[in-house]
Amino acid sequence: MSRTTAFATVSRARRIAEFCERHNLPTRVGLEIAAQRAEAAAEARQAGVSPFSRRDFLRAGTIVAAAAGASWISAPARALTAGHPRRGRPRIAIIGGGLAGLVCADRLRAKGHAATIYEAADRLGGRCWSLRGFFPGQTAERGGEFIDTTHQTMRQYAVEFGLAREDVTRNPGEVFYFFGGQRHGEEAVVDEYRVLVRRMRPDLRASSGSPTFYSHNQADIVLDHTDLATYLATRGAGLPLIQAVLDEAYVAEYGLETHEQSCLNMLLFLHLDRRRRFAPFGVFSDERFHLVDGNDAIVQNIAARLPGPIETGMRLVGLRRNALGEFEMTFDGVGQPRVADAVVLTIPFTVLREVDLHPSLGLSAEKLHAINTLGYGTNAKTMIGFTARPWRDAGSNGSAYSDLPDVQTFWETNASRAAAGRAVLTDYAGGDRGRDLLSRSVQHQVSDSLIDLDVVFPGAQAAARVESGQYVAHREHWPSNPLARGGYTCYTPGQFTGLAGLEGEQAGPLKFAGEHADSFYDWQGFMEGACLSGARAAGEILADIRARRL
Repeated sequence: MSRTTAFATVSRARRIAEFCERHNLPTRVGLEIAAQRAEAAAEARQAGVSPFSRRDFLRAGTIVAAAAGASWISAPARALTAGHPRRGRPRIAIIGGGLAGLVCADRLRAKGHAATIYEAADRLGGRCWSLRGFFPGQTAERGGEFIDTTHQTMRQYAVEFGLAREDVTRNPGEVFYFFGGQRHGEEAVVDEYRVLVRRMRPDLRASSGSPTFYSHNQADIVLDHTDLATYLATRGAGLPLIQAVLDEAYVAEYGLETHEQSCLNMLLFLHLDRRRRFAPFGVFSDERFHLVDGNDAIVQNIAARLPGPIETGMRLVGLRRNALGEFEMTFDGVGQPRVADAVVLTIPFTVLREVDLHPSLGLSAEKLHAINTLGYGTNAKTMIGFTARPWRDAGSNGSAYSDLPDVQTFWETNASRAAAGRAVLTDYAGGDRGRDLLSRSVQHQVSDSLIDLDVVFPGAQAAARVESGQYVAHREHWPSNPLARGGYTCYTPGQFTGLAGLEGEQAGPLKFAGEHADSFYDWQGFMEGACLSGARAAGEILADIRARRL
């Protein structure tokens, strides 16, 4: 699974390379097999064998609900007062009204507990935030965009709330790789990837396979402290195309320059692909969805059924425990601290660093180190409107990677709602480019991007939508957002063995959730990871209640 359609193609190239190596097949044969299986998958979907089927939803829901210790799907909130005076119930506070906080509250609701959500912004959703009414007839995503077949929680909510989805893999055409002044075909990428895969094998064998702070070997430590740029330069020597492709791909996907990333971000992607072992069409399956009317419809639907209060404009600035063991929460501009028996912190660690976390909380030195140093990408998105789709004429689905200064990663957004005279491309930036975008106005940036994009997709510059002399474009710069201060988690050198696994670790009745608090080996950095972490935190609170710790 990937956060971008372009990176999904890089992942596919890697799987094809491994498949060809494992079965000693020519690259062209591997590509033909991949195409045949992709066609079979499309035919199955056409025949109604949907990865979003209600049967799958209910089956998966049973599994996930059991794991979370709560039967939550369509469950009405149990009476809050019948037989239990409200004052006898634990006061639960959730800091942050993004997906993690809302899912946590929803799981608690299903067991008859109301939590109070405190959100610093004037809206809910966090980095799940849809852009409506800006592009005629289409919805774009300011933040999280894609839902994978294996994202069970997001899929379950989508089905439960009856939200229409679009399969972005059905968008016809290819991903364009434009490097060194020319376009390269997928076969050339896979050919070089095969060589790199062979060179990586000794490192993969030496690694424990899933290193964390608590479990790793010496090889893990060495690899973890090797930055990805250095790793690509050594293992990728003599492979200029795959070096260039992977450099751009990982900057876009994780959000930091490759010299700022641990090389394990790439090496351990093999482990992540194993999460697809239940995919119906094997290693070539790569289905991705987007909710047609906006992903934050899930946010709105969950919030609408929560029994507890939701307070916006509440920015946490201090947290401590008093002599009674209660949590005292200090909010900016609010005179009297609020009190709770259990607190769930779902805000990004980049923001939590600005909160005064009192020693009375009992946080370990290791946990504080994780809070203060966890890496985050500098991802930003710019959505650009078009009056035509020249990428289709060129044979592309709108997705592209390049080494041009202002075409890092592009893809087409909300393609199912595109029509004659309207379309949207997303310009996805990370690393230095994402960090520095604010040095240019949106109009200046878009003008520069269109010049480069016209090289990749001839006619793009002329097809850009202009109204009143201005390009129709919207930029969402997450690194400068004071309530995010970054895109999502990205491990820097040394962080797999130095802190991985600490992020979501509870400290008594103080719980942690958010995409960063899910495991790298599950869905850290994704909307699904936020949901899973919220469900886990709710399960921890329910366990405390059952054990009479709350």
